[in-house]
Parts: sequence; structure tokens; C-alpha cells
Amino acid sequence: MKMWSGLFLRTIPRSRLNAGALRKPIPLNVLLLLAVLLGNELWLLGLNAQQPETPQEPPEQTIKIEVKEVQIPFSVFDKKGSLVLDLKKEDFRVFEDGIEQEIHFFSAPTNLPLRFGILIDTSSSARARLKFEKEAAMQLGYYVLTHHADHQGFLMTFDHGPDVLQDYTTNPDDLTTALDGLQAAGGTALFDAIIEACQKNLLAAPGPGIPRRVLVIFSDGDDTMSKHSLEQTVDVALRADARIFAISSNGYGMNAPGDDVLKRLVEQTNGRMYSPLDNLPSTAFATGYISRHQLEESQNSVYAPGTGQYTAELAAALTKALEAIGDELTNQYAIGYTSSNNRMDGRFRTVEIRTRRNDVELRHKKGYYAVP
Repeated sequence: MKMWSGLFLRTIPRSRLNAGALRKPIPLNVLLLLAVLLGNELWLLGLNAQQPETPQEPPEQTIKIEVKEVQIPFSVFDKKGSLVLDLKKEDFRVFEDGIEQEIHFFSAPTNLPLRFGILIDTSSSARARLKFEKEAAMQLGYYVLTHHADHQGFLMTFDHGPDVLQDYTTNPDDLTTALDGLQAAGGTALFDAIIEACQKNLLAAPGPGIPRRVLVIFSDGDDTMSKHSLEQTVDVALRADARIFAISSNGYGMNAPGDDVLKRLVEQTNGRMYSPLDNLPSTAFATGYISRHQLEESQNSVYAPGTGQYTAELAAALTKALEAIGDELTNQYAIGYTSSNNRMDGRFRTVEIRTRRNDVELRHKKGYYAVP
């Protein structure tokens, strides 16, 4: 049997064929059917041979554009240094690298979430002033943490290296307990302590939202053991979006090159420096509360024996400085915008906030690094 497009034809031996059978015409309908079937077979074969392969579509390309949300906390002061708290969104304009940005978010002075670290110098050079530093740290902890339930602080000491004595807490008593029993010894690694506080504490600060990050340093600023430089320290602080405030423990009449270091730190990070021990009371010698000999022996420590009025007036100056820091940290405006420059190139971008008021001074960070 032979198969042809589904038709079965019977083969007849040649010996059985006669001339009549060979001359018998094939019916027309059979010829037409054979023609149709043969045409279909040829068409299908040609189609299979000529049909091109279906081209594969190229894989989709995903283009990612980073959108940088920038939040800038800032403070406003009048000519006397007092906080100005009654300004509105329309009073401000914000510029990034000289290009004006559209303000999407504005907050009047409120207690925005704050994550702050208290860094206390416990090196040998701070031995005579350690009690002063402890008392100041206690005051600051109570002042800030009792102002808002969302504020959290940690405590770090540093001599030849940093040491976290109390992790983030909302309870000022935790800080007080951690301060008990502090002793001064060893060298001073101020820069290393700031870098570790920024990288391991501030950048890992718990939420909610985007908290403000602040370090408050109690030190004489004299670094003797750090592996990092002042420039590296400032760079890390800026990348961590940290503001640095400093309470200098250097006293009146002392040759204090460390104060220059503290000034550099606060100026570059838009913080402030206070020197409550730097003003000798005008009546101290006249009243006999303190003698020059006592002043030299005490190394100008507020809590040294025989300081009398000197102690009282400088304690008041310390309280004033701490209140100034606390007021600024708990009464800040905030502006938010989406940067018109969406390139995350890692470069530093300058930020400037301007106001239509010419009788006030604005204090805010100088910019940020464009990183994802």
C-alpha cells in the first residue's frame, strides 16, 4: 500500500492490465481532488521552509532614577541671639548649588525627633575638670530628654579610645547612672571618638522618621592619640548629617590650643561652642572668694576647693550655655525638598536657606553628600 495525502491507491500488477484498462480515462472529480491535495502538500512544505524564525524581543531595560529627598533643620535668631519662632513657609527660599528648589515640606519650630550623643573627655588632661563635665552632661540629659518623648540620647566617654557607657535611652536617669564612677586616665582620642559615634551610633539611630543627629562634646579639645585627622573627622560628621556642639572645659587664662580644634568642629558642622569657664568674675579677687594661687592650683575647675563666688558665677554660666543648646535643639524649623539634581554622584552639594527678613540670622548645615 502507498499513502498519498490520506488517499490509499491499490497497486495493480502489470500482467493483469489490459489495453482497455490503460486507456480508460480517470474521472474528472478524482483528478481535481488529487490536484487540490497535491497543492496543499506543496504549499505547506514551502511555508515551513520559508517562514522566518520569530525574532526574540530584546530584554527590557530598567532605568533607575534616584530621587533625593532633602530635609534641612534650621534655627532662626534675632540680632540679640534670641530664637525667632513666628516665621512661615513663605518667608523662606532654599537653594542647592545656587539653584532654587521647590519647598515641599515645612515645619514650624517643634520638637522634631532628636538623636543625640554626649561625649565626655575622660583622659588624664581632664582629671581636674571631670566633675564639671559630669555635672554638665547630667543637666543637658535632663533638659533635652524631658522635653519630648521622642528624643533619645546615648553616652560615650573617650580617653585612649571611645567607650559607649549607655546606648540610646529616653530616660535621663539612665545617663546619670552611667556617669557615676567615671575616672580620668590615659591619652585623648577625640577624633576617633567622634568618628565612631557618627558611624556606629548616629547613622544607626532608631526612628521614627528622619531624626536630627547631634553630638555634644565636653572636652578641652586636645587630641593626642587619634588615628584620624581633624579633616577626616569633619568629613565623616558631614556624611552622617551630624551637628556638633562643644562645651569647652578650658578655663580663664589658660593657653588652650584645643579650643581652636573645637571651634573648627562646630563651625564646619553648623554647631556652636560654649566656654563657661572662660569668664573670670570681676568681683572674685576683690571679695576674697578666690586667690590667684587658688585659681592656679584648681586649674580653673568650677568644683575645686575654695572657689566661692567663682563657682557660683561659672555654674550659672554653664547652666546658661546648656539651656541655649537645649533651646536650639528643641525649637528648630525644618524645610524639605526634592533635589532637582537626581544624580547620586557622591559629591557635596551646598545648601542655602534665605529669608525675606533682614533682621534675623539663619543657622543650618552647609550641605550634604549626594549618596543613595
